[in-house]
Amino acid sequence: MGQREWVGVHIRKLRKIQAMTLQNVADKCGFTKSLLSKIEGGKVVPPMSTLVKIAGALNTNIADLMAEGDNLDSVFIPAKAETQPVPTESGYAVIPLAVEFKQKKMQPFIFSIRPEDLNDKVNSHLGEEFILVLEGSMEFRVGEQVYTLHSRDSVFFSSIRDHYVSKVLSDQVVYLNIFN
Repeated sequence: MGQREWVGVHIRKLRKIQAMTLQNVADKCGFTKSLLSKIEGGKVVPPMSTLVKIAGALNTNIADLMAEGDNLDSVFIPAKAETQPVPTESGYAVIPLAVEFKQKKMQPFIFSIRPEDLNDKVNSHLGEEFILVLEGSMEFRVGEQVYTLHSRDSVFFSSIRDHYVSKVLSDQVVYLNIFN
């Protein structure tokens, strides 16, 4: 079972354990029952902001939504690991990191996006966020401030502020995103 399917299966499992209906969770998240059904069925990979809402509705966090297997106290991810990016509806591809580590306070992901896949989706959620560009260049907006980030540049911010990649300045940008 791939990451896409596992996330949906785990959301369904957590929802049923809590005796919540699709409609209950969808209402708490502010989206349709149909969308949640597609997510649970592995037909749609939602953006991180949607996963944050689902996690909140299920009284958990994104890491636990994506966790597979037993809880560990450390996770090693070798550079040569064959992890395939999961495309999202928001245009970017995401690789969740350390999904085996349940109940972590930080959520690490590697995002990649090409200029042609960029959209105007604005994110905002509780917590703090750290972004480190690994490859390429981009403009990243936090509130009214626009940061031009190149390889090894980073930005740390309160994620309640509107934020998003406003422009990809290279063929592709790859960045580490850690939030809580």
